[in-house]
Parts: sequence; C-alpha cells; structure tokens
Amino acid sequence: MHNIKALRSYLRCVSFCTADNYDILGLASFFKRKGYFTRMTRDVLHVTNLKRVGDIFFFNHGSFVTWGFKKHFEDKLLEQVKEFSIHPLSHIESDHFFYRYGESTSLDTHERLRLDMITLDSEDSKIKLALSYGLAQSIKLEAFEEAIKDAIKKNSHLPEEIATRGVISLSRRAIFKRIGEIFLARSSININIEYLDAPEFFWRNPGLEPYYIMTKKFLDIPSRVMALNQKLDVLQELLHILNSQVQHRHSSLLESIIIILIAVEIIISLFQFHVV
Repeated sequence: MHNIKALRSYLRCVSFCTADNYDILGLASFFKRKGYFTRMTRDVLHVTNLKRVGDIFFFNHGSFVTWGFKKHFEDKLLEQVKEFSIHPLSHIESDHFFYRYGESTSLDTHERLRLDMITLDSEDSKIKLALSYGLAQSIKLEAFEEAIKDAIKKNSHLPEEIATRGVISLSRRAIFKRIGEIFLARSSININIEYLDAPEFFWRNPGLEPYYIMTKKFLDIPSRVMALNQKLDVLQELLHILNSQVQHRHSSLLESIIIILIAVEIIISLFQFHVV
C-alpha cells in the first residue's frame, strides 16, 4: 500500500514507435489547428498546451515520447498519429516510465515495483527532450529488434534443412519471396540505423548531452546496437544461403536441359542411322 501511495507522486512518461517515419509538418499543422503550441526543429516536433500540463516529442523516425499524460490521452494520440504515419508498424512498440521532480536528474529501476523511474531536477523542456532522444532511440531499436527476430525465426530452419536434406523444400517462387522479405527487412534497418547515432541537437546544446548519454547507458543502447548488427549479419548469411540454393537449382535445371537435349540428339541420330 505504501508503494502504491509513493507511485502516485510520479507522472507517466511513455515512448512509442508506431511507424517507419512521420509526416512531421502534417503533425505540426494538425496540433496547431487543435490549439496546441508547437516548436519544430529538423528532426523533432515539440507539442505542448497551456491548458494541459505535459510535453509530447515527435521524432521523424516514427517514434514519440509523452510526458505527464494519462493513458486515455496517450491512446487518443495513437489514433491521431495514424493519419501522419508512413509505413505504420503492424505492432506498436511502447516502453513505460514514471517521473517526478527532485534534487538531481537520474534514471533508476525501483527494486520492489520493478518499474523504471526518472527524477528531474527541473521542469525545463530541453532536459525532457534530451532524455526523450534516448527514449525514442531505444523504442526504435526495439522495433528493429522485433523485425529481425521475426525474420530470423521464420527462416531459422533453413540451414538445418540444408544440413540434413541437402536442399530447401521451398519452391523457387517461395525462395525468391523469402529473399525479398529478408532483403527488405535488412535494407530498411540499414537505411534507418542512422537514427541510433548521436543527434545533431547535442552539437548545438553540448550541456544537455550528459542527459542523453545517461539515458543511453541506462537503456543499454550501445550493446543492443552491437547485437543488432550481429543479427543483421545472420540475415546476410540467410540471404547468401537462399541465393546459393537458387543458383544451385538454376544450374541443376540447365544440366537437366542439356542432358535431355543430348539424349534427344542421340535418339535422332540413332533413328537416322537405323533408317539408312
């Protein structure tokens, strides 16, 4: 009971990843029409409202972070961003935190409640933005991790099938389809991997970078990026296996055609010799 009472002093902070990208200009216009105050930089849109305490940071890589809102408002936001989503995800990724104001800014995990807690030493929205860059990268990374996990899981039986049977049971058309799926998953992540680099925002605001670094360290982003790259290598190996299988089948088909042609030529020659 004491833990629940203590939790009531905290506000909600939630990160979401819902799409590959957002139409940031469209979102800015939408919230302006709704009476919100918007501030936009190259890669992020900050939305606030004097009538409602809280901050929303939309990142152009398809993620956003909310500070100080109730769940029903977050659900409403998820519906509103659909209109401005480019290539929406089939499954929305989210990560939940709780925050309050205190003497110094920190991130911790509550041992008893097993919840991630944020303490802010100021209501300055720039500090929230600095932390949000890390939170948004983490949830984007989670979307990448799930996409790779699904691709690897779907094709993990193929190397074993080749080892035991020598061939893949899939049809040539199905193999080409798998190659396309893996290539799209891998190339999409490779193209968007830049979103996990240090944002330009901190080049102009170096004093805020320690908050971002603290968030990256707490969420273990560097080692997760390393693991992501290793999994990308696994996808590359799967692509190599499937391409080799296609080439092998093509070579086998050519060999069969050549053998048939030779056989036909022999039969014709024998027939002509017999007639003569």
